Amino acid sequence: MRLIARNATAGSVIEDDRRGRADVDFARDPSGRTYICRQYVSYPYHICRPLTFAGDPPGMATLYLQSCAGGIFQDDRLVERIAAGPGAAAQVTTQAATIVHSMDRGAASQQVSIDAAPDAFVEFLPDPFILFPRARFASDVRVRAHDAATVLVSDSFICHDPGGKGAAFDWYHGALTVEDPSGAALAQDRFRATGGAVQAATLGITGAFAAQGSFFVLHRRLPAPAIVEALREAVAGLPGTYAGASALPSECGAWLRVAATDGVALRTAMGAVWQGVRRLLTGRTPAPRRK
Repeated sequence: MRLIARNATAGSVIEDDRRGRADVDFARDPSGRTYICRQYVSYPYHICRPLTFAGDPPGMATLYLQSCAGGIFQDDRLVERIAAGPGAAAQVTTQAATIVHSMDRGAASQQVSIDAAPDAFVEFLPDPFILFPRARFASDVRVRAHDAATVLVSDSFICHDPGGKGAAFDWYHGALTVEDPSGAALAQDRFRATGGAVQAATLGITGAFAAQGSFFVLHRRLPAPAIVEALREAVAGLPGTYAGASALPSECGAWLRVAATDGVALRTAMGAVWQGVRRLLTGRTPAPRRK
Protein backbone atom coordinates (compact mmCIF):
# COMPACT_ATOMS: atom_id res chain seq x y z
CA MET A 1 0.00 0.00 0.00
CA ARG A 2 1.29 3.46 -0.86
CA LEU A 3 0.90 6.29 1.61
CA ILE A 4 1.71 9.96 1.22
CA ALA A 5 3.30 11.71 4.20
CA ARG A 6 5.27 14.81 5.04
CA ASN A 7 9.03 14.58 5.47
CA ALA A 8 9.62 16.00 8.96
CA THR A 9 13.15 17.07 8.11
CA ALA A 10 12.72 18.74 4.76
CA GLY A 11 9.01 19.59 4.95
CA SER A 12 8.44 18.05 1.54
CA VAL A 13 5.86 15.48 0.51
CA ILE A 14 7.24 12.00 -0.08
CA GLU A 15 5.84 8.61 -1.02
CA ASP A 16 6.85 5.71 1.19
CA ASP A 17 5.57 2.13 0.97
CA ARG A 18 6.92 1.18 4.39
CA ARG A 19 4.69 3.36 6.52
CA GLY A 20 2.05 2.03 8.90
CA ARG A 21 -0.77 4.45 9.51
CA ALA A 22 -3.51 5.05 12.08
CA ASP A 23 -5.96 7.85 11.33
CA VAL A 24 -8.85 8.44 13.76
CA ASP A 25 -11.41 11.25 14.05
CA PHE A 26 -13.61 11.71 17.13
CA ALA A 27 -16.89 13.64 17.25
CA ARG A 28 -19.53 14.41 19.86
CA ASP A 29 -23.11 13.32 19.26
CA PRO A 30 -26.20 15.32 20.38
CA SER A 31 -26.36 13.39 23.68
CA GLY A 32 -22.78 14.38 24.56
CA ARG A 33 -21.20 11.01 23.84
CA THR A 34 -17.94 10.93 21.93
CA TYR A 35 -17.69 8.40 19.11
CA ILE A 36 -15.35 7.56 16.22
CA CYS A 37 -16.75 9.26 13.16
CA ARG A 38 -13.91 8.29 10.82
CA GLN A 39 -11.10 5.77 10.96
CA TYR A 40 -8.42 4.26 8.78
CA VAL A 41 -5.71 1.90 10.04
CA SER A 42 -3.13 -0.18 8.21
CA TYR A 43 -0.65 -2.77 9.45
CA PRO A 44 0.63 -2.91 12.13
CA TYR A 45 -2.19 -0.97 13.78
CA HIS A 46 -5.47 -2.37 15.05
CA ILE A 47 -8.29 -0.73 17.00
CA CYS A 48 -11.43 -2.00 18.72
CA ARG A 49 -14.51 -0.11 19.83
CA PRO A 50 -14.00 2.76 22.33
CA LEU A 51 -14.60 2.12 26.03
CA THR A 52 -15.89 4.25 28.90
CA PHE A 53 -14.48 4.43 32.44
CA ALA A 54 -15.56 5.81 35.79
CA GLY A 55 -14.20 9.21 36.73
CA ASP A 56 -13.89 10.42 33.15
CA PRO A 57 -15.44 13.58 31.74
CA PRO A 58 -19.02 12.92 30.59
CA GLY A 59 -19.12 11.07 27.28
CA MET A 60 -15.35 10.49 27.07
CA ALA A 61 -14.21 7.62 24.84
CA THR A 62 -11.05 5.64 25.55
CA LEU A 63 -9.41 4.01 22.53
CA TYR A 64 -6.64 1.41 22.76
CA LEU A 65 -4.30 1.76 19.79
CA GLN A 66 -2.95 -1.76 19.36
CA SER A 67 -0.11 -3.24 17.32
CA CYS A 68 -0.09 -6.61 15.56
CA ALA A 69 3.67 -6.50 14.98
CA GLY A 70 5.09 -7.21 18.41
CA GLY A 71 6.93 -3.91 18.52
CA ILE A 72 8.81 -1.47 16.32
CA PHE A 73 11.53 -2.74 14.00
CA GLN A 74 14.32 -1.19 11.99
CA ASP A 75 13.17 0.99 9.09
CA ASP A 76 9.60 1.19 10.44
CA ARG A 77 7.99 4.52 9.61
CA LEU A 78 4.81 4.87 11.64
CA VAL A 79 2.30 7.69 11.24
CA GLU A 80 -0.54 8.42 13.65
CA ARG A 81 -3.18 11.13 13.34
CA ILE A 82 -5.81 11.91 15.98
CA ALA A 83 -8.46 14.60 15.53
CA ALA A 84 -11.18 15.65 17.97
CA GLY A 85 -14.11 17.76 16.84
CA PRO A 86 -15.84 20.48 18.89
CA GLY A 87 -16.68 19.27 22.38
CA ALA A 88 -15.34 15.75 21.85
CA ALA A 89 -13.55 14.04 24.75
CA ALA A 90 -11.18 11.17 23.98
CA GLN A 91 -8.22 9.33 25.41
CA VAL A 92 -5.91 7.39 23.10
CA THR A 93 -3.55 4.96 24.78
CA THR A 94 -1.77 1.68 24.00
CA GLN A 95 -2.51 -1.86 25.15
CA ALA A 96 0.97 -2.15 26.70
CA ALA A 97 4.47 -0.77 26.50
CA THR A 98 5.95 -0.82 22.98
CA ILE A 99 9.24 -2.64 22.35
CA VAL A 100 11.70 -0.93 20.02
CA HIS A 101 13.74 -3.90 18.81
CA SER A 102 17.47 -4.14 18.19
CA MET A 103 18.67 -2.86 14.82
CA ASP A 104 21.61 -3.87 12.68
CA ARG A 105 21.30 -0.75 10.54
CA GLY A 106 19.03 2.21 9.95
CA ALA A 107 16.49 3.48 12.46
CA ALA A 108 12.74 3.65 13.10
CA SER A 109 10.44 6.61 13.58
CA GLN A 110 6.95 7.52 14.66
CA GLN A 111 5.16 10.73 13.68
CA VAL A 112 2.05 11.73 15.60
CA SER A 113 -0.27 14.64 14.83
CA ILE A 114 -3.07 15.70 17.17
CA ASP A 115 -5.74 18.24 16.19
CA ALA A 116 -8.12 19.54 18.86
CA ALA A 117 -11.13 21.74 18.02
CA PRO A 118 -12.82 24.21 20.41
CA ASP A 119 -13.84 22.64 23.76
CA ALA A 120 -12.25 19.31 22.83
CA PHE A 121 -10.53 17.30 25.57
CA VAL A 122 -7.85 14.99 24.16
CA GLU A 123 -5.41 12.72 25.95
CA PHE A 124 -2.61 10.97 24.07
CA LEU A 125 -1.06 8.76 26.74
CA PRO A 126 0.85 5.78 25.30
CA ASP A 127 2.71 3.42 27.59
CA PRO A 128 6.52 3.73 27.55
CA PHE A 129 8.76 2.65 24.70
CA ILE A 130 11.09 -0.17 25.79
CA LEU A 131 14.42 0.38 24.10
CA PHE A 132 16.31 -2.84 23.35
CA PRO A 133 20.08 -2.92 22.71
CA ARG A 134 21.10 -1.05 19.52
CA ALA A 135 17.62 0.45 19.11
CA ARG A 136 17.51 3.75 17.22
CA PHE A 137 14.23 5.57 17.39
CA ALA A 138 12.81 9.04 16.73
CA SER A 139 9.46 10.23 18.08
CA ASP A 140 7.95 13.39 16.59
CA VAL A 141 4.65 14.71 18.02
CA ARG A 142 2.79 17.76 16.71
CA VAL A 143 -0.21 19.20 18.53
CA ARG A 144 -2.46 21.79 16.90
CA ALA A 145 -5.01 22.98 19.43
CA HIS A 146 -7.66 25.68 19.65
CA ASP A 147 -7.34 28.12 22.56
CA ALA A 148 -10.44 26.56 24.16
CA ALA A 149 -9.20 22.96 23.80
CA THR A 150 -7.36 20.82 26.35
CA VAL A 151 -4.69 18.33 25.28
CA LEU A 152 -2.63 16.06 27.53
CA VAL A 153 0.38 14.29 26.01
CA SER A 154 2.92 11.89 27.52
CA ASP A 155 6.14 10.48 26.09
CA SER A 156 8.40 8.06 27.97
CA PHE A 157 11.01 5.35 27.55
CA ILE A 158 12.65 2.53 29.49
CA CYS A 159 15.99 0.82 28.80
CA HIS A 160 16.06 -2.99 28.75
CA ASP A 161 18.49 -5.71 27.72
CA PRO A 162 16.64 -9.04 27.49
CA GLY A 163 20.00 -10.86 27.35
CA GLY A 164 21.02 -9.47 30.73
CA LYS A 165 24.48 -8.50 29.46
CA GLY A 166 24.20 -4.78 30.09
CA ALA A 167 23.92 -3.80 26.42
CA ALA A 168 22.25 -0.45 25.70
CA PHE A 169 20.15 1.21 23.03
CA ASP A 170 21.93 3.49 20.58
CA TRP A 171 19.75 6.63 20.66
CA TYR A 172 16.31 8.04 21.21
CA HIS A 173 15.26 11.40 19.71
CA GLY A 174 12.13 13.08 21.04
CA ALA A 175 10.36 16.17 19.72
CA LEU A 176 7.04 17.80 20.54
CA THR A 177 5.70 20.93 18.83
CA VAL A 178 2.62 22.90 19.93
CA GLU A 179 0.83 25.01 17.32
CA ASP A 180 -2.20 27.27 17.26
CA PRO A 181 -5.02 26.62 14.74
CA SER A 182 -3.21 28.64 12.06
CA GLY A 183 -0.07 26.50 12.39
CA ALA A 184 2.03 29.10 14.22
CA ALA A 185 4.45 27.47 16.67
CA LEU A 186 3.76 28.19 20.35
CA ALA A 187 6.22 25.84 22.05
CA GLN A 188 8.71 23.15 21.18
CA ASP A 189 10.63 20.55 23.16
CA ARG A 190 13.47 18.48 21.75
CA PHE A 191 15.86 16.07 23.42
CA ARG A 192 18.34 13.35 22.54
CA ALA A 193 19.24 10.45 24.80
CA THR A 194 21.91 7.84 24.17
CA GLY A 195 22.35 4.45 25.75
CA GLY A 196 25.96 5.29 26.45
CA ALA A 197 24.96 8.30 28.53
CA VAL A 198 22.47 6.24 30.51
CA GLN A 199 25.02 3.49 31.16
CA ALA A 200 27.66 6.01 32.23
CA ALA A 201 25.32 7.14 35.03
CA THR A 202 27.19 10.45 35.24
CA LEU A 203 26.13 12.56 38.20
CA GLY A 204 24.25 15.63 36.98
CA ILE A 205 23.39 14.07 33.59
CA THR A 206 21.56 10.78 34.08
CA GLY A 207 22.89 9.56 37.40
CA ALA A 208 21.10 6.40 38.52
CA PHE A 209 18.03 7.13 36.41
CA ALA A 210 17.55 4.71 33.49
CA ALA A 211 14.01 5.75 32.52
CA GLN A 212 12.54 9.08 31.54
CA GLY A 213 9.14 10.58 30.81
CA SER A 214 7.52 13.88 29.84
CA PHE A 215 3.96 15.06 30.45
CA PHE A 216 2.48 18.09 28.68
CA VAL A 217 -0.70 19.88 29.75
CA LEU A 218 -1.92 22.19 26.99
CA HIS A 219 -4.67 24.24 28.62
CA ARG A 220 -5.35 27.98 28.73
CA ARG A 221 -8.38 28.33 30.99
CA LEU A 222 -6.38 27.90 34.21
CA PRO A 223 -3.24 29.92 34.92
CA ALA A 224 -0.03 28.03 34.21
CA PRO A 225 1.25 28.32 37.83
CA ALA A 226 -1.77 26.33 39.05
CA ILE A 227 -0.99 23.55 36.57
CA VAL A 228 2.69 23.59 37.51
CA GLU A 229 1.78 23.24 41.17
CA ALA A 230 -0.47 20.27 40.43
CA LEU A 231 2.31 18.57 38.47
CA ARG A 232 4.79 19.08 41.29
CA GLU A 233 2.39 17.85 43.95
CA ALA A 234 1.67 14.69 41.95
CA VAL A 235 5.28 13.50 42.03
CA ALA A 236 6.32 14.91 45.41
CA GLY A 237 7.84 12.21 47.57
CA LEU A 238 7.57 9.40 45.04
CA PRO A 239 10.51 6.95 45.50
CA GLY A 240 13.05 6.49 42.73
CA THR A 241 12.17 9.66 40.84
CA TYR A 242 13.55 13.11 40.16
CA ALA A 243 11.22 15.57 38.44
CA GLY A 244 10.72 19.19 37.53
CA ALA A 245 7.81 21.20 36.14
CA SER A 246 7.47 24.64 34.57
CA ALA A 247 5.16 26.78 32.46
CA LEU A 248 5.25 26.48 28.68
CA PRO A 249 5.91 29.46 26.41
CA SER A 250 3.08 31.45 24.86
CA GLU A 251 0.85 30.79 27.90
CA CYS A 252 -0.29 27.50 26.41
CA GLY A 253 0.05 25.39 29.57
CA ALA A 254 2.73 23.56 31.54
CA TRP A 255 4.88 20.46 31.40
CA LEU A 256 6.86 18.07 33.56
CA ARG A 257 9.85 15.84 32.95
CA VAL A 258 10.59 12.98 35.30
CA ALA A 259 13.65 10.74 35.55
CA ALA A 260 13.15 7.37 37.24
CA THR A 261 15.38 4.56 38.41
CA ASP A 262 13.34 1.90 36.59
CA GLY A 263 10.12 1.21 34.74
CA VAL A 264 8.07 0.64 37.88
CA ALA A 265 8.98 4.04 39.30
CA LEU A 266 8.34 5.69 35.94
CA ARG A 267 4.87 4.15 35.53
CA THR A 268 3.95 5.12 39.07
CA ALA A 269 5.01 8.71 38.49
CA MET A 270 3.29 9.08 35.12
CA GLY A 271 0.08 7.59 36.50
CA ALA A 272 0.15 9.93 39.49
CA VAL A 273 0.69 12.93 37.23
CA TRP A 274 -2.23 11.96 34.98
CA GLN A 275 -4.59 11.54 37.92
CA GLY A 276 -3.42 14.77 39.54
CA VAL A 277 -3.96 16.79 36.36
CA ARG A 278 -7.38 15.22 35.81
CA ARG A 279 -8.46 16.19 39.33
CA LEU A 280 -7.32 19.75 38.71
CA LEU A 281 -9.07 20.09 35.35
CA THR A 282 -12.26 18.10 35.98
CA GLY A 283 -12.60 17.73 39.74
CA ARG A 284 -12.71 13.94 39.38
CA THR A 285 -10.13 11.16 39.80
CA PRO A 286 -10.04 8.83 36.78
CA ALA A 287 -10.09 5.07 37.14
CA PRO A 288 -6.86 3.31 36.09
CA ARG A 289 -6.99 1.69 32.65
CA ARG A 290 -6.73 -2.09 32.56
CA LYS A 291 -3.76 -3.32 30.56
